[in-house]
Amino acid sequence: MTTRSFRSTATTPVERGREFGLAHAAQIAATVDAYRRIFATRAGAPVDLAHWGGLALDRIAAVSTALAEEVAGIADGADLPVTSIAAINARTEILAAVGASGAHECSTVVHVGEGSPVAVQAWDWYAALSDSWLVWEIPHADGHVTTTLTEYGILGKIGVSTRGLGLLFNILHHDQDGAGIGDPVHVLARAVLDEATDLNHALLKLSTAAVSASSSLTVIAVADGESAAISVECNPGGVGYALPDDNGLLLHTNHFLSNPAALHDDELRTGPDTVVRYDTLRRRLAGRTTPSIAQVLTAMNSHLLGGGALCCHADSTLPSTGQFETLATVALDVEAGTLTAHAGGPCTHPLNTTPPLETRMLNLKRIDNMDILTKDVQALVDFYHGTLGLPFHLPYEPDEEWAAIDFGNLTLYIFKSEVGEHAPRRTAVNPDNAPGLDSFAFEVDDLDESEAYLDGKVEWVDQRIEWKHPSGTWYRYRPFFDPDGNMLYITEPHPTDA
Repeated sequence: MTTRSFRSTATTPVERGREFGLAHAAQIAATVDAYRRIFATRAGAPVDLAHWGGLALDRIAAVSTALAEEVAGIADGADLPVTSIAAINARTEILAAVGASGAHECSTVVHVGEGSPVAVQAWDWYAALSDSWLVWEIPHADGHVTTTLTEYGILGKIGVSTRGLGLLFNILHHDQDGAGIGDPVHVLARAVLDEATDLNHALLKLSTAAVSASSSLTVIAVADGESAAISVECNPGGVGYALPDDNGLLLHTNHFLSNPAALHDDELRTGPDTVVRYDTLRRRLAGRTTPSIAQVLTAMNSHLLGGGALCCHADSTLPSTGQFETLATVALDVEAGTLTAHAGGPCTHPLNTTPPLETRMLNLKRIDNMDILTKDVQALVDFYHGTLGLPFHLPYEPDEEWAAIDFGNLTLYIFKSEVGEHAPRRTAVNPDNAPGLDSFAFEVDDLDESEAYLDGKVEWVDQRIEWKHPSGTWYRYRPFFDPDGNMLYITEPHPTDA
């Protein structure tokens, strides 16, 4: 798969369509043929494209007369029946009308807050259409530009407008879908990007749509330093809305987030992967106040669900009309009015920072804390805080019978325990000790001075010890016990480069 692009030069609908049709006649014909096969497979019999296309053409005109003219121009330029172009623009509606199930696709992440919004979508669709899409730049006579990722011959899908609006797209499934042909959702998406001058205008366009195939159109808006996002869940029963959480994060996969539509959701039976994808994104992005595009892509890099994963790949064991994959990963820059489209899933995106599974390593940083269990918390507090002079990491409340001591580069937690007896004391001679954790050591600058300070205050385990490694690094150290018999050291290290 590669990312192809085209910029229109004509600004009137008919001429723009004709220019596009002439430039991409072969690709548009291939898209029509591909959908003819998909419709037939899903319906279990050949589908009359002229019939469905005629119904679709009426609904396209109801959404936008300009876009109906553009469809006619594309058909003329590509030398195809206008009903064929209208039919692929209503491909979601026709799939619903013929009773198709199993078309589960797309995961969307938006974050709004301080700075520019982050808006990313993994577009999953039929693998057979992997070479049937492009990025189309559409200048308008008034100077604003619509940019959309779409399929050849289809007016629009995911996109942005230089008026500060962006749109992401997720298919939904409602138990009332498929009653004839309603307003085609792909045409609605393009109409919003072409016509809406602000967020309210976009919402009014979508909220009054009469659809026959449910979809979530997530609109992102930027104006005067502010940003907002809302998922508009268009369905035959009306419209619902989903908003960002308190951290500005808005996620959508392929199930309804609003009521009452959620009570009519077919996806929960036919495509339950949607709830796992949603939860995976929620957990991976939780707590991030300003996630970057790279962090979102990393969160999307999951193959847990196979063919229903956030980043999905075609299952070669299935027939071609039943294979789905992530065809493109799209990021919108709503403020700039541009988009970037990567051919393929998040796992192959150049901004994705997740290493391949076979080379991934656990990213341990440092020892944060350690615990000692004791029958006498106060005795150890007196020793570590009083005798050794180490500060508390957290305020000490004797009645609570625990303490947190700051060891400098880690925290020692002391907890009360009345169970059993303390393990036998250890010695400074390793071969004499049973397996297990042995001791911990405090670095000091001057062992002589530290020994002099501790003399009479601690119980020494042994005399001073010196050990030298062949590399030249050597240590002087001396072990001692705390009141419970845990063994500690003071050590004076001498690295080779010292």
